[in-house]
Amino acid sequence: MKKQLMNTFVFAALVVGAMVMIFPFYYMFITSLKQAAYVFTIPPQLIPKPATFENYAFIWKEADFGQYFLNSVMITIPGVLLNVFLSALTAYGFARYRFPLKEMVFSLLIATLSVPGLLLIIPQFQIISKFKFLMDNKLTVILTAGISGIAFNAFFLRGFFEGLPKEIEESAEIDGCNAFQIFWHIVIPMARPAIATLAIMSFLGIWDDYFWPSLILQSKHNWTLPIGIMALKGQHTVRWNLIFAGTMIAVVPVIIIYFLLQKYFVKTVAEGGLKF
Repeated sequence: MKKQLMNTFVFAALVVGAMVMIFPFYYMFITSLKQAAYVFTIPPQLIPKPATFENYAFIWKEADFGQYFLNSVMITIPGVLLNVFLSALTAYGFARYRFPLKEMVFSLLIATLSVPGLLLIIPQFQIISKFKFLMDNKLTVILTAGISGIAFNAFFLRGFFEGLPKEIEESAEIDGCNAFQIFWHIVIPMARPAIATLAIMSFLGIWDDYFWPSLILQSKHNWTLPIGIMALKGQHTVRWNLIFAGTMIAVVPVIIIYFLLQKYFVKTVAEGGLKF
């Protein structure tokens, strides 16, 4: 009986917690379906009447959100691939190879995690601004996104790589595989859950980034979705229905990526891939 009551209490607490987490997203969605006159009605409309998709049509065509969405995709996909590849290479090197001062170098790499990323913005911008072709260039954002967070990612992946059986790699080496072939064809497939988890985190970081792209991408044609959403905020008024419609467009790919890769994320946690 006590166990049943406890299970019921836990279930009820989880339901309440889920509702608290979901409600802001629901409110954002219904507001994106409202006309401007109905956004601040009292009592608030929890079901929009009338519901309209005019906000989505307006920002997609008139506010150039179609171009912003394409720019975000063009930056995020290669940025994630580069970031995951370099992070995996770094982590595998520290996990499998011996070289002088290995642990000291790794400790110095981890020590960089104590430095807030915003402190590096000014020197990075000063360096890049000296090369005019790097300013207002999507390639600059891709490259900087590709190398950002490697210290944390290497720390994250190293423990997972060290837990993989060496015998398979040694067998591949005997069969004639070189170091990169072992890494690409043997290690990466075995580390798929951890790689997928890293891809989710990298995707979120690059897709949602506003501050750095807003410094580099100066022309409106190169703006990403976060910059476009902030541009909807007027000097004297804020059209929340348009802002929330733009935010929903930005959120949908994140939800899709999470649902596609969530099984790998759960598997990584269950197998102890997160060794902090």
